[in-house]
Amino acid sequence: MGLVIKRATGSLGLTNPTEDAVICMLFTGVAVAGKIALSQPVQIFSADALATYGIIAATNPVAFKDISDFYAIAGEGAELNFMLVADTTSLTSMCDIANNIAKKLIDFTDGRGVVLLVNNKAAVGYTATIDNGFDADLWTAMDKANALCEAYDDDNIPLCAVLPGFGFTTAEIADMPLRSTLENDYVAVNCHCEKNDHLVSQGLLAGWLAKYQVHENVGDVSHGKMCNTAFFPDATPYITLKASIVSLASKGLIVPVKRGQKSGFYYYDDPTMTAISSDYSSISWNRTINKAKRIAADILLNKLNGDIDENPDTGKIETTVISDWESDVENAIRDEMMTITPTKKREISGIKCIVDPNSDILNNEISGSINVVRKGQSKDIVFSVKYVAAT
Repeated sequence: MGLVIKRATGSLGLTNPTEDAVICMLFTGVAVAGKIALSQPVQIFSADALATYGIIAATNPVAFKDISDFYAIAGEGAELNFMLVADTTSLTSMCDIANNIAKKLIDFTDGRGVVLLVNNKAAVGYTATIDNGFDADLWTAMDKANALCEAYDDDNIPLCAVLPGFGFTTAEIADMPLRSTLENDYVAVNCHCEKNDHLVSQGLLAGWLAKYQVHENVGDVSHGKMCNTAFFPDATPYITLKASIVSLASKGLIVPVKRGQKSGFYYYDDPTMTAISSDYSSISWNRTINKAKRIAADILLNKLNGDIDENPDTGKIETTVISDWESDVENAIRDEMMTITPTKKREISGIKCIVDPNSDILNNEISGSINVVRKGQSKDIVFSVKYVAAT
């Protein structure tokens, strides 16, 4: 018994009441006596919290950099929920729902968290086991993170996750699998480091996600550069791998890129670790459908265990009930995602809710579908330029 909204495929056409920017970040680090303990989730709204919790670069380099970067992009007032865990904790352990680590942080937000970003720094003495271009820990963590997100999605609390490109090894780029062979459509892997310090810049990405609307690609050039420098997790500078950027992107990785004559670096794209044919092959498409699902769930939960009028002749749901349910869902999503204001763009191109008139109401079940038509993205722009005779 209850509300079930399944995550379907094939419905995303190519043609701040919902709190869709609540970010959760999980870092490896150390406790600060009298200020913050390990496994203690906290909610902050300003970089001033670094001083409040005694987080400094010398002892908590991951959290210090990512929180600083987050507020540099998202701005003061943005909500960030974070938690520290020991640097001996593997990415796999952090993401495993059974360990109540990432789960504890997400639950701390009462289900409001929409993006989970995990970041780590290898513990002193750690020996990496490189497998297909990354630490083996990353590959198992992807599966755990995907299962974590899927479990929350089943409870109508959808979110997506971003992991760091831990153990990225330039020499093994050719061994990295193509995204067409992967099925982690809730999970992205970020391989951009602002500095050559082996720390993936998750805070920059998190700040971008908090600042811009759900449908927008993190690689949108119109929003300006991401930063002025770019390296990969093994400290390889961008210029060394410039010729490999398209190949890395084809493997589903979030990577930096130079764009023409523009200064600074941009994200190439916002892929998840799944086949490009998937409706959920990008962070933005995940966030868009997740927002629509959260809105629909809020409306439909208000109808759970309510009385339903039946047609006395057919025993089916009355058409007026069907119409009311459909319009309630459509209007709620339309109001939140298709209303244009001076500061807000339309996030989807269309919405259609269909309640099945043949639902098994005799057994107290109503079924239907919600079809979202997402906006397209100009991932490739192809024009020709030529001389023409003057007229």
